[in-house]
Amino acid sequence: MRLNLLELAKIALALLSIFALSGQVMAGVYKCLDRQNRTYYQDSPCQEMMAAKLPNGLGKTSDADESRAFFWKAAKGKATLYLLGSLHFGTQSLLPLPQLVNDAFNRSDVLVVEADINNLSSKEIADGLSGKGRYTDNSKLEEHIKRITMDKTLDMANKLELSDESLTTAKPWFAALMLNAQALKREGHNPALGIDKSLIQQAQDKKTVMELESVEDQINLFDQFSDQEQEQMLLHTLHELGRSAEYHKSIVDAWKQGDAEAMDLLVRQSFDSGQLGSKLFQLFYLDRNERMTNRLVDLLNDGRSYFVVVGSGHLCGAKGILKLLEQKGYTVTQP
Repeated sequence: MRLNLLELAKIALALLSIFALSGQVMAGVYKCLDRQNRTYYQDSPCQEMMAAKLPNGLGKTSDADESRAFFWKAAKGKATLYLLGSLHFGTQSLLPLPQLVNDAFNRSDVLVVEADINNLSSKEIADGLSGKGRYTDNSKLEEHIKRITMDKTLDMANKLELSDESLTTAKPWFAALMLNAQALKREGHNPALGIDKSLIQQAQDKKTVMELESVEDQINLFDQFSDQEQEQMLLHTLHELGRSAEYHKSIVDAWKQGDAEAMDLLVRQSFDSGQLGSKLFQLFYLDRNERMTNRLVDLLNDGRSYFVVVGSGHLCGAKGILKLLEQKGYTVTQP
């Protein structure tokens, strides 16, 4: 399955906000069953456990009729905010969305997304990536990384049926995104079925669509890293791509069950414990969570109701958007 360069660029941009969730996968996330046949996730190999020993939220059943989606409501006075975690690469099993989600979407005045790449023209995508994701000084990827890394990159590209040409002038971080995008597509994850994309299409000519960030902001997150740090990202992606299918399935399962604790564990386990991993987590999650939360609170001052779709990992955890809203006095509930 070969993709043209423009399609790859669009897919890679969609991955910008979830790079850590998809490209920095660690092997130590296990989907297990307890003695009551209930699903939970942990960072060590599965072993028999009693439900009483499980962390709260990880012992939910995986039956289809228990599906509730990754969806919350935050309220304070007359201000109402609906929050849906997105999987930017979707599967047919995620759609249509549950009726309570569609009802909330229909009641809301404004749709808010992280960044709307659907509004970007082909020229804007090409221009944005030429100055950030690709070298413009006539240098090539192979001049910025070690020979062994380049060999591994080309070998993986061949396995994924990704042309060498598409990687020639790519910076290491963008090469990692393109490889990851191709791998996700081959696993059956489709950006056309992404939850945010689906709702943006529904909102056309019906609702105002607002962005919490710009695509340029997201690109700049990557472009600040040194060649050495970018090569580490690329190497980690190459190491984990062959083992990512089960991880991606676990992400989808946690989303379907509305299991924030499982999602938080999966997100945190996607970062290694080294200095670069800590830096990535701070930049891609903690800093952005705070900025997005402050932006949402500012929006709610105008009295309209907002339906917010952000990457699922941004909602959960001790410093996720849900907890930050609670700290600001909002009552957060999961319908």
